[in-house]
Amino acid sequence: MTKDELRGEARGLGLELFGVAPGGEFPGVPAWSRSVVVLGMPALDPALDLELYVEEGDRRWWSKWAYERLAAGAARLALLLAAEGHRAQPLAYEDSLAVLDLKAAAVRAGLGVRGLNTLVITRRYGPRVRLGALFTDLELEPDQPVVDYYCVSCTLCLAACPTGALGLDGLDRSRCIAEFEPDAAMVELQKRLCQFPTPHTRLQCAACVTSCPVGKRLPTRFWGFD
Repeated sequence: MTKDELRGEARGLGLELFGVAPGGEFPGVPAWSRSVVVLGMPALDPALDLELYVEEGDRRWWSKWAYERLAAGAARLALLLAAEGHRAQPLAYEDSLAVLDLKAAAVRAGLGVRGLNTLVITRRYGPRVRLGALFTDLELEPDQPVVDYYCVSCTLCLAACPTGALGLDGLDRSRCIAEFEPDAAMVELQKRLCQFPTPHTRLQCAACVTSCPVGKRLPTRFWGFD
């Protein structure tokens, strides 16, 4: 399978962003991986950021639809590569921090630049994307990082952060209300500042995303009534 064919398959799954980084540049990826395929999907609606918390008996599980879709898409691409005799493995969201820094990989694969909000800013969608990846022993030509820096350094994202977690020195994760492993004080802050549309869902804070002017005027519409 060629790189263009794999890109076409990804876009057929709704993964509009596609880039390749060399596997050898990321020490946490499997040793057999020659290429890291970084995938991204536009996240143009807050519904994509709904976090689901469900308790069933003595078992608790967490889910976020955007990440589930990315993982499923990466798995389908991995199956296509495996059918052609290549080794391939999707990146599970739970392993993303331990195995691969997705932001660094996305920048290396030419998907965007790192913005003041510490997120990957893409040329078309701004930071309104979610990222995934897969590893393969197929040697694909790496993409080149973006040269022009189009994060306008306007500091709107810094001003929009409700807790001052963002600053010119980066992100203070202990103050970010999107923190997934909060302490007791942060839990109380999340209860006060986050939205809870249903008894089992929380809408993750996205002020640093929605305030970014890059890609903000991209038109969207509800086409279900066409």
